[in-house]
Order: sequence, then structure tokens, then C-alpha cells
Amino acid sequence: MDTVAEQRAFSDKFALPFPLLSDTSGAICDAFRVERPENLPRRETFLFRRGKLVHHDRAVDPRNQANDVLRKIEELSAR
Repeated sequence: MDTVAEQRAFSDKFALPFPLLSDTSGAICDAFRVERPENLPRRETFLFRRGKLVHHDRAVDPRNQANDVLRKIEELSAR
């Protein structure tokens, strides 16, 4: 639920090769039923392939999230 400016700063800092979504109203969090204790969304991972949800992790550890996502993408690509 970060602002567009916050997302842009994060993306620029880490030179991300993909756009980040800004959900300041919480509409997307609501649509995907992301819990928001104290109005701060929990970190979750959603992976889509051709518009279909193929992986959802509700128990994300931010320290391992990037490696976990890359591992899951590799696993799904092998199928």
C-alpha cells in the first residue's frame, strides 16, 4: 500500500527490471484477501502464469523471499 513515489524509489534503489504496483486504497489487498493488521498489509507472494494464479505464499520471510520466489519459478518452469 506504498505510494507511487515510494514504490518508484524502491524500484530505482534496487534497479528492478519490472514495474511495481501501488495500492494506496487497499483495493487489491482486499481483492486478494491480504490481511492488514494495523492497516499494514502482510507480505505475501503471488505468482501468475498466463493470467492464472499458480502459486500463493501467505507465510513469507522477507529475508528469504527473493530466493524462495526464484526457486518456485524454476520449479514451475520445469513442469
